[in-house]
Amino acid sequence: MSSEEQLKIEINSLRNKHRNLRRELSDDVLQEHAIKLENKLVELPEYQSADHIAAYIAILGEISVEPVIRSGAIAGKQFYLPVLRGDAMAFAPWHPDAPLQKKKFGLLEPDCSESDWIDPSSLDLVLSPLVVFDAFCNRIGQGGGYYDRTFEFTRRSANPVARPILIGVAHDCQKEPSLTPQPWDIPLHKVVTESAVYAAR
Repeated sequence: MSSEEQLKIEINSLRNKHRNLRRELSDDVLQEHAIKLENKLVELPEYQSADHIAAYIAILGEISVEPVIRSGAIAGKQFYLPVLRGDAMAFAPWHPDAPLQKKKFGLLEPDCSESDWIDPSSLDLVLSPLVVFDAFCNRIGQGGGYYDRTFEFTRRSANPVARPILIGVAHDCQKEPSLTPQPWDIPLHKVVTESAVYAAR
């Protein structure tokens, strides 16, 4: 077995482990974590200065950012949800309580025109769900590579300050002692859980 095949097996094993851990969290715990996460996120200067924020609707035990969306929308922030088309991902505007449609992988997408979608480079902040992370903000995602492909342009940015701030969000239980970043991984600036904030070094 090649080292590449061995790595793939290890990553899939970690994914399965942490997907199962998420699914075991009760509805009460999920709600508690969502509220605690909101309290952490709204204190971040990156969030406070952001006007255009990419978020998501949690599925399969993911930590929810809906409390952040609801309070942020009241404060005048504009939120966007991912929409998947083939191998590409874009972001469509969404306001709390607006219609959603179930699409690929069971994701809920805004019911709006493609002309309303925002270019990812115009986002100020991206709240990205993940499956596994470590204290250095390395991550393992769902495996589709959508976030890595979508934000690959940040590697070529001549002005890193202008690019979207990428923040991973997760439950504490999704943390591993260490992960090995892969060449295609787009680095996160921070990871936030219900009880901690980790910054990339």
